[in-house]
Amino acid sequence: MKRIISLCIISLLCLSLSAQKTYVVITGVSNYEGTENDLTQSSKDAKNLSLLYKNRGAHVTLFTSKYATRENVIETIQKIAKVAKPADHIVFFYSGHGMPNTLCTYSENQSSMLTYSELFAELDKCKAADIVCYVDACFSGTASSSLHSKKISDDSWKKIIKANPRYILFLSSRDDELSIEIPLVGAGIFTRSLLKGLRGKSDVNGDKQVTVKELFSYLYKDVQLHSDKRQHPQLVTSSTLHDTVLMSWE
Repeated sequence: MKRIISLCIISLLCLSLSAQKTYVVITGVSNYEGTENDLTQSSKDAKNLSLLYKNRGAHVTLFTSKYATRENVIETIQKIAKVAKPADHIVFFYSGHGMPNTLCTYSENQSSMLTYSELFAELDKCKAADIVCYVDACFSGTASSSLHSKKISDDSWKKIIKANPRYILFLSSRDDELSIEIPLVGAGIFTRSLLKGLRGKSDVNGDKQVTVKELFSYLYKDVQLHSDKRQHPQLVTSSTLHDTVLMSWE
């Protein structure tokens, strides 16, 4: 009997050690240097998403405003790269100002902001089954052309996706569009839809699982509705990942 119990304990420990983990890096910048560039809801958006993932047992690192620096984001991803296993999942979220090919992390000058190329270069080093990025920023559509983990001859989406089979990018806008924040609503339009979708609004078949395809379908329609069709979310990923489960519950 003792031997059987011991074997059961060992098996449980092995299962625990091999269990899939989700590592989440969440950044939101409301308060920039001075006041002229401040936003009203980005930090709040980041905190709400952080709580959602924490309640699902994910390993969450949250940076808001002055702590949401390029250096802190890169250092955190590098730490994840040292511990993440091939079966694990990685999620990155950003809410704040954006420029073409750049996330406006907290910084005193443009040269120390986080470019998409730098972000993907660090994420590439992580062993993970999939890497999900949610970006709520103006011109976020430009991220797709920075997704080059391998050398490719041009920026066609088919080649970009083929070269980056693990990535699932949910981008709040096209490469020439602004991403809208409505203080009265209390959130950025994209992140508000994202939170509703991950909490179950996008679960059209009622199986208590939100897939990539379900979430984007919901996001696109909801953002279009609340932006008077001025903002068009983008999904950049392989069709083989459309059924990937992003959130589930009992």
